[in-house]
Amino acid sequence: MDPSSPKYYLEDNFDPNDLYDIYVGATADKKHMDELLLFPLKVIFSEVKSGRIKGSTLIDISFGPFIFHLLPLCKYFKDITVLEFNEPCLKVLQKWLNKDEDALDWSHAAKIAAELEGNSENWVEKEEDLRRCIKTILPCDFNKQNPTDPVVLAKADCVINLYVLGKISKDSDSYRQNLKIMSSMLKLGGRLLLIGAFKASHYKVSGEKYHVLNFNEEELRTMLKDCGFNIERMEVMESKIRSDVIYYHQMFYVCAVKIKEL
Repeated sequence: MDPSSPKYYLEDNFDPNDLYDIYVGATADKKHMDELLLFPLKVIFSEVKSGRIKGSTLIDISFGPFIFHLLPLCKYFKDITVLEFNEPCLKVLQKWLNKDEDALDWSHAAKIAAELEGNSENWVEKEEDLRRCIKTILPCDFNKQNPTDPVVLAKADCVINLYVLGKISKDSDSYRQNLKIMSSMLKLGGRLLLIGAFKASHYKVSGEKYHVLNFNEEELRTMLKDCGFNIERMEVMESKIRSDVIYYHQMFYVCAVKIKEL
């Protein structure tokens, strides 16, 4: 690899704790927190409140050791499967599930989730509720015919993808292919919740620059349609972050219903 080329999430490991500290930990920069943690929590809570997403089973295919986006969902989905591509992040997720002493602290996110639900005193139970709902954490590889081989997963009522799709897709063709793989994990009529960034270039962990796919709203709408999805809701927020640590123009949230098998 060219030393000047960005690293790649599927091939180049990093310190998950550093990722947490920089972007979504309790001591992270406020602008990072507002956009990368608070925005997802707000839109997911709003989606749950709308009543559009239904069912009991959810598959989470997201970025890094993050679980905060599942806090508003565990009240409704009692059978959650978490899939992870990156081995160090997989280990950190398992530590959190096992309540290890050196596990990541998501209490700040639990407090926000509880406040959004109008029950700020209930934040202590939020993480425990989520732990009870997560039935398994599995390694995942989209290059395999069965990404969770040897485990065969039943199709879920809902699939959520926080940040990772743009990080594992090197171009628009691979983004489409990865969307199709996620669609194969979803029941017909089920919902895909997708959170990411438009016009992005990179993010950094431990000083190393990592790849993010650069695409826009029009391209995303086309790709979702091509992959058998109908967009029910899209929300776009302009980014206020201007730094060398992470760069993108907009955050987006999409709720799309699977209307056909491919």
